Amino acid sequence: MWCCDTGFLEIENNCYFQKDVQFLRALINNSKYNKNSPSSDLNPIKLGWQIWENGRLVEFCSSPSTHTECRMEYILSGLIPSEIGNLTQLRKLSLESNKFNGVIPREIGALKNINDLTLSSNQLIGNIPSEIGELKSLEHLALNSNTLSGYLPPEFENLKNLKWVYLASNFFTGSIPSSFGDMEGITYLNLSNNQFDGVIPPALGKLSKLQYLNLSQNKLTGPIPVELGNLNLYRLNLEFNQLSGNIPSELGNLINLVNLDLESNQLSGIIPASLGNLVRLIELDLHNNQLSGPLPATVNGWLVLEKLNVTNNQLTGQLPIELGELTNLKSLNISFNNFDGIIPEKLLQIKGLEVLYIHANQLSGQISDDFCDEDKSKKILIYGNSFCPPYPECIKYIGKQTCEN
Repeated sequence: MWCCDTGFLEIENNCYFQKDVQFLRALINNSKYNKNSPSSDLNPIKLGWQIWENGRLVEFCSSPSTHTECRMEYILSGLIPSEIGNLTQLRKLSLESNKFNGVIPREIGALKNINDLTLSSNQLIGNIPSEIGELKSLEHLALNSNTLSGYLPPEFENLKNLKWVYLASNFFTGSIPSSFGDMEGITYLNLSNNQFDGVIPPALGKLSKLQYLNLSQNKLTGPIPVELGNLNLYRLNLEFNQLSGNIPSELGNLINLVNLDLESNQLSGIIPASLGNLVRLIELDLHNNQLSGPLPATVNGWLVLEKLNVTNNQLTGQLPIELGELTNLKSLNISFNNFDGIIPEKLLQIKGLEVLYIHANQLSGQISDDFCDEDKSKKILIYGNSFCPPYPECIKYIGKQTCEN
């Protein structure tokens, strides 16, 4: 004969901490009004995917998403129960892609041992509670795709061990805390699609391990900090803000960058020649800005570039012949600028080029029939230039041309 210690329940010949089980039972009860809810008589220790150690719940995951390791046929909903504060030994909690509503309970501050918290893709509202600052072991935080709002609490600065921060697609406001720059181990920071305003904190330039930075679709103003050139990024996305000033030449130091997206801002000045140092760049998007001057000849440094978009700027001059050296190029959009002169012949000979939008410039000369590829349909727009006939058959729409020959 044996029995469980005080505070523990015996279930199927094992002992489980009673208050941990209460949390699981509360999840089931709060979900009962949803037609896809777990069965009301489901044994709590069968809910989702669980790991227990010494009778304590240390990992719990339940999600209907096919992208998770713990996909369930049912959906959890209702409020996140206040009993979450019972899970003092929990290290990992993932409730992604359910239908939780209401606020993040303040009791979450009791999860002192948690290092992975995922509440993304729910219907949570309100502010992040200040108690989140108590989770000093936290490394992975994903609250994206909810309806959370307000400022990030000052207590956020206590989370020095964060490595992965995903707060995108909410309604957060205020400035981006400079305290992010003190989270030395962070590798991923995504604050996109919110309503953050103010400047990009130069302190982010201290994050030597940061590989992914996405601050797009906010209301950020001011210049791009030159300090970002100190990072070791693979992707930098600042699109759809209100950033102004020049593109810092220091971004040319980001030699591991694969994707650089600065589209739809108010950036001005020239495209720095130093960007030619980005030899791993696959996609560069600078469109919808106020950039001027020529495309730099250093474009030939973009050895693996597949997509270049500089449409709707104020760029001038002739297209550099070095564009023809980008043999991996699949899409080129230079439309709605003031480029003049002829198209480099080698550019038209790139076999993989599928999209060529060069309309609304001052380009001239002729386009060789060699550009057409019988095996592949190309998307081509050339209207609003000064090209002279004959025109290749693969160009379906010639539009208005002011041929002077």
